[in-house]
This record gives sequence, structure tokens and C-alpha cells, in this order.
Amino acid sequence: MNILLDFIPLQDIGNGGIGGAATFTYSVYESLLSRTEEKPILFAAYDKRYPVGKQYDYHDFAKQNNITLIDISTRRMADIIAEKQIDVFFIAIGQFYAPYDLKNISCKTIMFIHDIFNVESYDNKIDLSLWGPLSIHKWNYCKRIINTLSGRNRRRLKRIYKNIIPLFNSPLTRAYTVSNYSREALYYYFPEINKPIDVCYSPKKEVLGCPDIENEQLNDIIESQKKYLLLIAANRIYKNAQVVMKAFSRLQAEYNDLYLVTLNYGQSVNDHHIDIAFLNENDLEKAYQHAYALLFPSLFEGFGYPPIEAMKYGTPIIASNVTSIPEILGNAGIYFSPLYPADLYRAIKVVIGNRDINKTEMEKRYKEITNKQQNDLNNLIAEILSKK
Repeated sequence: MNILLDFIPLQDIGNGGIGGAATFTYSVYESLLSRTEEKPILFAAYDKRYPVGKQYDYHDFAKQNNITLIDISTRRMADIIAEKQIDVFFIAIGQFYAPYDLKNISCKTIMFIHDIFNVESYDNKIDLSLWGPLSIHKWNYCKRIINTLSGRNRRRLKRIYKNIIPLFNSPLTRAYTVSNYSREALYYYFPEINKPIDVCYSPKKEVLGCPDIENEQLNDIIESQKKYLLLIAANRIYKNAQVVMKAFSRLQAEYNDLYLVTLNYGQSVNDHHIDIAFLNENDLEKAYQHAYALLFPSLFEGFGYPPIEAMKYGTPIIASNVTSIPEILGNAGIYFSPLYPADLYRAIKVVIGNRDINKTEMEKRYKEITNKQQNDLNNLIAEILSKK
């Protein structure tokens, strides 16, 4: 049996090769390789134009697991599949394949579209009100406004989905997404999809714990026992750091022992805001574990790993009440509207007043969600290993 895997999410295609897409992809492959008794012949699609991502080194991973890398930068996927006699093609992140020729693929394909936040953000014109982090120049904000109002974003989205939806909707493709919310959003925006879309929750992250902390900033924060709120991926505008900055500036006036730790925001805005450029997997686990609370103010999420990681350690989660987030968190989160800094201010004060307010619900929900993650992963691996 010949299987073609997708390594594009493990590359830096402008996103650093870090985040939920890379974590999802790597977790699936680790599970596949650990359970395979029949040992299929494995190939992996990558694009030589893009460097290795920061989170995982796919070259080492391929070498260690006898996976043959195939550069798809200039070739039709159908030709590669025919040449290598591929039985199953696994696409971890559908949108990443928009630039490639996906016509006439004749093998069984398993394809994930995790979310369509770019479609939804264009539809509700939220780009018109979003300021990015301070590391992004004002011209980029102006460019987003111009692209939205001029229709350029609409044309770009049309090109992206015109290429990937036909394959997603093909009779030979097993269509997947990672939450019930994302499934219904796909049906809403793409009524031409006339087939079942299976929901497979993103698999649980497995991190080999190490007692040492590599990042000196984080080590100093933890050793000094600072009470900090944690916000990750703060450079991505849809993670909504702007609402956090507004709420925190107000909270700091009332709670002078409270700190804000952000990942990759670009700079610190005051002496109680500590920005860290990057944390490896082990250090990120430590950041979740020692945080006073996790802030998760996203405007869009297809799934969302950070709340689950925080739940594992009993760290309170103050989360946006939109898209898939309530589905994943259930009753374990303290919710707020991501559009209103005053509501985030309120939610943080709830946790300050009683940090254990959701402790029992978090323990219950963590068990529920991780059980579903494992069951869904088992079913997905079985599907990848089946020619039918």
C-alpha cells in the first residue's frame, strides 16, 4: 500500500510553520507510524520553495521514518499519484493546496478543511475594524481595508476555493473537518457540497516533558512567581490581541501584581507586559501550567488547541464565545464577547475573584474531550490505512 502524506503544514509558508496546523499534522503522523503493523510505503508532499518550519523538522522526521519526500512545486498532483501508484492521498490542510494543480486525482483522498475564517471574515467585514499587533505597520492595516472594499479579497478567496472545493466534494474524497461549527460553516458558504463531512477533533498533543526551561524570559517569570495572564500567537490579527491590550491596561490600574505574557506580539507596551518571541513545545507547556489564566479571545477558531492544553493543568480559561470555542470548551470556560473589552475585563475579574470557579467542570471536560480526540484519531488512522 502506497500512501502520500502532506508535509506542507510543517513548512514555513509565511506562518513560521508553527501553530495548530503543524501540531495537527505531526500528531496524526506520529500516531500513524506508531500503529502501523503492515508498514505501507510512505511518501510526503512538500514544496522546495519554502523552508522548514520552526516547530518540527520534517527532513529529520522523514529520514527517521523512511518517508520519501516529493517536491510538488512544479508538478501536477495527478501525475505524482500515477507515477508512485498512490493508493491514499492524505491532505492535512486543504487551503494550503490552493496553489497546486488538483485536477484528475484518481486515488482515494482524505482531505481536511479545518476552518474557513478567511471567507467568514470577508463576509462580516471584520477586517474593517481590526488593528493588528504593534509589529505590523499601519500600511498593512490600510492594505487590508483597501483589499476588502475593492473586492480584491473576494476575488482571491474565489480563486482559492475554486481549486480546492471540487476535490473536497469529489466522490473519491473523504471530506473532514475538525468541529461541528466548521462543518456547518462549510455547508453554509458552499452549498454545492452535497456529501457528508465527517468531524474529527484534532488529536491530543503529546509533549515529552522536560523539567528544564530553555527560554530565559519564561524561566525568570516562573521563578519569580509572577501572576500572569497568557496570550499566545499574539501576532495573528484574528487572535484578537487588541481587545486584550485594552482590557489589560484597565486591569493593571486595579491589580498591580498582575502581568500579561504574550507570544510574538512584537513588543511590550508597558512594564507589566512581557512579550516572548517564541517558545518550544516544552516551554509552552510550562507557560500553560504556571499561568494564572489563559486568555483565548479569538474571533475565529476551527478547533483551538490552547484551551485543552490549559485545561490539562487546571489553568482557568477566559475564552471568546464565538465559532467552535464553546463547542470544544463546554462548561469549562469563562466566556466573553471578543468584540467588547469591557466584557473581557469582567471575565478576568471573575477569575481573580475565584480562580477555582470552574475547576470541576475543567476536569470533567478535559476527560471528555481527550477521550473523543483519541477515538476520532483511531478512526482516522484506520481510514488512512484502508484502500476502500
